[in-house]
Amino acid sequence: SCAASSSPTNTGRHPFCLRHCCARRHPGCGRPRGIEVARYSQLPQFDASILDTYIPRCTRLTQLHFGHIVSNPHAPMAFKEKMGYNMTYNLVPPKHGNALHMHRSIEIFVALDGRWEIAWGMEGENTVVLQPWDFVAVPARVCHSYKNIEEQTAQNIMTILPGKSWITWAPNVVAEARKNGAECDENGVLLKYAHLVSSTKGLASAAETVPWKSMGPDDMAPYLHRFGENRPFECRMTEEVAEGSEAPYVEMFWKTVKPDSSVSLPRKAGVDMLVTVLDGSILVKTRNGRPIAAAGRLDAVRVPRQALQAADVVIRNPCPTLCTLLVTVTQMRSQNELYFHLC
Repeated sequence: SCAASSSPTNTGRHPFCLRHCCARRHPGCGRPRGIEVARYSQLPQFDASILDTYIPRCTRLTQLHFGHIVSNPHAPMAFKEKMGYNMTYNLVPPKHGNALHMHRSIEIFVALDGRWEIAWGMEGENTVVLQPWDFVAVPARVCHSYKNIEEQTAQNIMTILPGKSWITWAPNVVAEARKNGAECDENGVLLKYAHLVSSTKGLASAAETVPWKSMGPDDMAPYLHRFGENRPFECRMTEEVAEGSEAPYVEMFWKTVKPDSSVSLPRKAGVDMLVTVLDGSILVKTRNGRPIAAAGRLDAVRVPRQALQAADVVIRNPCPTLCTLLVTVTQMRSQNELYFHLC
């Protein structure tokens, strides 16, 4: 077996560096600044008490990597430093999912395990199935939802939501949630959480007051990225430009590392990276071979721009089997102070 996620002993370096998140350099350890590991097995799971979770078919648990949960603003992020977008893992029971809704920015869904139905259209009348490790980038203002279509097993889906905090629920979602006990305003903002933000006016809108983008049954194909096709995703979000800054940018691609082999992360000025281990285990090292961190399946490694600027960061597969990674490259620091909320 391969136990890359266990910590080496007698390294002569600060023991904290190999086992935990580290936001600063420890003397003598040679660790690039700011690299952190979020371990799937150690992250707390939260009930996401937002509007649609009052609907029985929409219950789920959430692990928060970046951002805030509007219903639980004190829930700690897995990482100490933001990178400008909201990211979660959602553990969803069989045949459950979220309710139809839309945002003013793209929303990305990654099937971490199991099969997932992505629906779009005002009634969710169009669907596509994500196989494990596929992802889809749903365009802004498109009504959409996801559902775990496995028969017996709870599965994980990863969501990335860049852009300003804002949601509109599909018609009838607010009414259905109210029938199941939700106390909310006409836009679906839960009243018991409204006091947690200075104003809820900018968080949501009623379905009949906003424009929705229509997409037919074949129109999602350009936004669907199959693992087997290995087609990367790139998007510059021109609608989310903060004054005096460059438009936020996101890129996603898969990377496989052969057994007992290494790859260097690309160094591009001003970008942050997140490495999600889809399968296998990795060691994160400096170019001269010093260990920085270890990560296993569904762990996520944050490699901030200051670490990439300072030195080469090497990913090594110490195992006898292939390792598969999903790399998310972003340039979104200008978005850090925007209020993100989960949906």
